[in-house]
Amino acid sequence: MATLSVSGSATHRHRAERGVVHLSMGFEGDDREKVVRDTIAVHSRLSEQATAWRRQEAATWWSARSVTVAVVTERETDRGEGGEATRASSTVRFRTRAAVDVRFSDFEALASWVGDVALEPGVDIEWVEWSLSHARRPEVEKAVRVAAIADAVTRAGDYAEALGLGRPTLQSVFEPGLRPGAPGGGSPFGLARAAATFSSGGSTTFDLHPDDIEVSAEVSADFVA
Repeated sequence: MATLSVSGSATHRHRAERGVVHLSMGFEGDDREKVVRDTIAVHSRLSEQATAWRRQEAATWWSARSVTVAVVTERETDRGEGGEATRASSTVRFRTRAAVDVRFSDFEALASWVGDVALEPGVDIEWVEWSLSHARRPEVEKAVRVAAIADAVTRAGDYAEALGLGRPTLQSVFEPGLRPGAPGGGSPFGLARAAATFSSGGSTTFDLHPDDIEVSAEVSADFVA
């Protein structure tokens, strides 16, 4: 009787079903009240637009998750003709930052909105995060785990056949990092999300083609034959 220790893995690819637009916005200046008011105005406008997309069911969720107002002190040194420092001074400026995230199910609406907000003063499009829907994710993860187990069974069978042994019998299965004595690993499956960054480039419409979402699973297993 021999013990066969094998690994099994699988990767499935699926079309993206959701796209989260991550926005940040903010201003900097000497007038604290103006900087704050300008940020509030843009933040309110984008939040209203996100709410409208949600009501139209083009978006499934949105969040205005953070805001910061900071005092920045900039130090300057005046130098004489010989380059020696003659006088040091400092200037106080004010800087704001806020964020809005919107998850779209309608990619045409997403592309249209990205084109619009790319022209908004003070707004940065950080990235677009593509993923599967929450409802479909468990089904996809189950399928890839089953495929990883099937791969391990096939491998064990191949080794047993090559060694002239009988049909192998499963003894144990381990997810990554759970085999005794093995170094710690990550989660038993991986959900890779494609990301994209944008600049306006004088155009208000983006032609978006997200990569497929890769869902992976890996196991190790012990068989006897």
